[in-house]
Amino acid sequence: MGNVVVTTHMSSVVGVIKKRMDGAVAEMATDIHRQATILAPKLTGALVNSGNIKRVQPAEYEVTFGGSRVPYAKRRHFENKKNPQTLRYLERAGDATARNAQRYMRNV
Repeated sequence: MGNVVVTTHMSSVVGVIKKRMDGAVAEMATDIHRQATILAPKLTGALVNSGNIKRVQPAEYEVTFGGSRVPYAKRRHFENKKNPQTLRYLERAGDATARNAQRYMRNV
C-alpha cells in the first residue's frame, strides 16, 4: 500500500483571517472614536474635532485625541471639575466597545 499525502492551502486561509481581523479591529477603532466624541467635553468643540484613528500595523489601531491645538486633551480625560460626567471619555468608549467585541469578530 502507498502513502497518502494531504496538501492544504492554509496560508491562503490565514491570509483571509488576518484581513478580516484587521477589518474587525478597524471597525472597533471607528466605534471607539465615535463613542468618545459623544462622551468628550464640547465647550469649544476643539477637543471633539481633534480625534484621530491611526493604523499602527495590521489589526492594531490607535485612537487619540489632542495635539498642538488641543494640548489639554489628556488633562480633560483625567480631570474636569466643571463637567465630571465627561471624565475618562476615551477609556469609557473603549470599554463599551470591548464589551461588544464578539459582535466585531463574528465574521473573522
